Amino acid sequence: MKKILQLLILVTFSFNVLSQNIIIEPDIKIDSTTLKINKLGYEYYAYNSYDNKKIDSLTIVIGTIGTSVTALKINLTEPPEVYITLWSDYPEYDDKNALDVKLEYYDLTLNDTTFNKDDRVMGRIKGKSEPIKNNLGEYQLEFDGEFSHIVGKLLIKRKANQKYRILDNY
Repeated sequence: MKKILQLLILVTFSFNVLSQNIIIEPDIKIDSTTLKINKLGYEYYAYNSYDNKKIDSLTIVIGTIGTSVTALKINLTEPPEVYITLWSDYPEYDDKNALDVKLEYYDLTLNDTTFNKDDRVMGRIKGKSEPIKNNLGEYQLEFDGEFSHIVGKLLIKRKANQKYRILDNY
């Protein structure tokens, strides 16, 4: 029984690691962020990005502006990791305003894994969340797009055809 349990743990861990595909492509060139998010049959786009102001544990956040936010977070510590944070202005997630959601799978392409202030982080991302429970049942988020972020800045725009407002984040 002990060997079966160990084998199941190994298979589960291996499947989880293999479902995250991370590629470093130094020559990738992306000018702006356009991330398409599908949530409960509704499709919308995220164009904004900011970071957590820490070079040793840099996390890039791609999301929208509003009272309810679905944000994709790319933690660039070794190895890079991606997850989704749902945020609402009222406590809809078990009496909390935020919920971190793990991903069922994702493909991530980055221009590098080490960045300094004012460096540009560029990449492509595609994936699907684990099931999320709500009062209507379960649903999953799907996302697909490209991103470009300047470390230490806040990049904001509301529509794809607008120019970015770039603000210092430090």
